[in-house]
Parts: sequence; structure tokens; C-alpha cells
Amino acid sequence: MSLHSPTFSNSSFESEANSVVNRVVTTVSASLSILGTSLIIITFIAWKDLRSTSRKILVFISIGDFFIAGGNLWGVWLARNDHTTIPCKAQSFVTTCASLWSFFWTTFLSIFMYTAVARRQAEKADKMLRYFHIFGWGIPLIITGIAFGENKLGNDYDFYSAGWCWISGNLTTREKQIWMLLTGKAWEMAAYVLISTFFWGLKYHIRKEVYHRKKQFTSLQNKESAIKAERRLTMLPIIFILVRIWGTIRFIIYLLDNQITAAALKSDWEKALLYLQGIGDSSQGLANFLLFCLFTEKFRGRLKLAAKECLQCCKSPSGDPPPRMDRSGEFQNDHRTLINESSNLLASTSTSVEQGP
Repeated sequence: MSLHSPTFSNSSFESEANSVVNRVVTTVSASLSILGTSLIIITFIAWKDLRSTSRKILVFISIGDFFIAGGNLWGVWLARNDHTTIPCKAQSFVTTCASLWSFFWTTFLSIFMYTAVARRQAEKADKMLRYFHIFGWGIPLIITGIAFGENKLGNDYDFYSAGWCWISGNLTTREKQIWMLLTGKAWEMAAYVLISTFFWGLKYHIRKEVYHRKKQFTSLQNKESAIKAERRLTMLPIIFILVRIWGTIRFIIYLLDNQITAAALKSDWEKALLYLQGIGDSSQGLANFLLFCLFTEKFRGRLKLAAKECLQCCKSPSGDPPPRMDRSGEFQNDHRTLINESSNLLASTSTSVEQGP
């Protein structure tokens, strides 16, 4: 494939991406992500005691992840004759813009938590949120809008996606490389570095407080919460990279080897990467729900409380509503110190560390 020739279609990648196996695994992961992101958004709206600033940022991330999963689900089931039409370009616009939203807001979450907790500048972190909105929503819309207007979006023949549309395969190799970087991969790899840097910096700060300033703890429960937070912070960048890395690997392979041979197209490990990308790119919303919600004591406690209230409501006589089980005080820890109750070390953002967003 020369520098100025379009990518040829009907490749083995396209056949594998349209196979039943890839469609099923992508559908399952995307559907679970849609469910997970929906629950994050719904519970934030319904449960006022969970409305911390960091959880609000998680909602913004979930909006992006919702449209990523929905767009991938839409794209993977598009008929082949639709991959050169407006539905393909529209799906590419949705998933491209949503992916950038997710990258930006996940990075902003790491910056917010590091600033508020490790740097002890909670007010500054809150003020940064207004600028996050400008960049987090605006830049992705501008980049994707330009790509759409310049007819750069379309069917990529699945050389660097996993069954959905992205950058048109009819562009020259140089154009494809530039637009893949501008509309996703450059921001994705920057997010790997920034998220890892800020979260590991925050993890180091918490670890130092736990193991080098033991006298600051006023209770064993307080110390255990800090240890759990420190462990969870280890998982944040790992999970983000783990779900996105497969598409990054395929992109790097594409950059390093433009002369794609028939043997390479049929290699089992490249087909496996395509399946893993289909699962990973569609599952960020599910991963966030598990890590930030289902695996946190605060969320599980609030969920149990809601379930008890629901059961009581179902059992109570008609017209006689049961007394509300108001135990919200057990969960209103958003501004409580995680490391030391007598200091202001983690004031106003302790829940961000203890429970995740």
C-alpha cells in the first residue's frame, strides 16, 4: 500500500469484524456499559447524598462512555452496504466525539483529585471545573466537527477499528495517520501518561500518610479506609489502560507496517487483538461502574437502603406509605477527613479518595 493509495476493502479484518463472534462479544460488553453508565447517571440524580464534585465528573465521563458503547453497538451491526453512507459517518461522529469526551474528563478527574487531596487546594480544584467544561466538551466537538466537515470520517475497513466506522479508509495513508492521531490516538496516549502520573502521585501521598504518619489516625476504621483508598488508586490507571490498550496496539502496528501482507491479515494474534479491542473499547462504562460504584461500601450501603425502602413500600397497605428510613447521615462523608479527622488534609474531597468518585 503506497503512501498515496487508499486502503483496499474486503480485507480479512473486515470479515473478522463482521463475524458473529465479534458482534456478540462487542454487543455484550457495550450493553453492559450502557447499563453501567445509566446506573451511574440515574443514582447521581436520585441520591442527593452521593453528589460530590468528583462523582459529578464521573457522570460526565459516563456520558461519553454511554455514547461510545452505543455508537460501537450501532456500528458493529451496520450492514456492509451502509458503511459508505451517512449512517456510517454519523456513527463515526458520535463515537469519535464521545471517546474524546471520555479521555478529557477522565484526565480531568485525576487532576481534580490530585489538586484537591495531594495539593490540599480544594477551592482551586472546584474553580478548575469551569475550565474543564470549556475544554472537555468544546475541543472534542470542534475536532470531530472539522473531521466530519472535511469528509475524513467513514468506513475504515476495520484495519484500526473493531467493526465500527472511524477514519475513512479512502484517504491517503498520511492523511489517515494524521486524522487518527487528531481524533483519538494522540489524546488517548496522552491520557495514559497524565492519568497514571496524577493518580500515582495521589497514591503516593495517601501511602505516605498511612505508613509514615501513623499518629494522625484517630481510629482503626479511619486507617483502614485510607488503605482501601490507596489500593483503589492503583487500579484506576491500570483499568483505563487495560480496556483501551488493544486499539492502541493495533494503531501502532498499522503505523509501523503499512505494507499489510495476506499472511499478516490472517494471523491469529491480530484477529485476537481485534476481538479484544471490540470488548475493551466498549467496556469502559462497565469498568467505571464496578470500580467507582459496585465495589465501594458507600454505594452498596445506599443501594441496600434503597432496596429496603422499596420492599417496605411493596409490603405496606395501599394508601399508607411506610416511614422513610432516613439514614443518609451514614453516607454523607463527602467532606469528611479520610486520613486525619482533626486536620484539613482531605477536606471537602475525602470521599473522592475513600470511595472513588
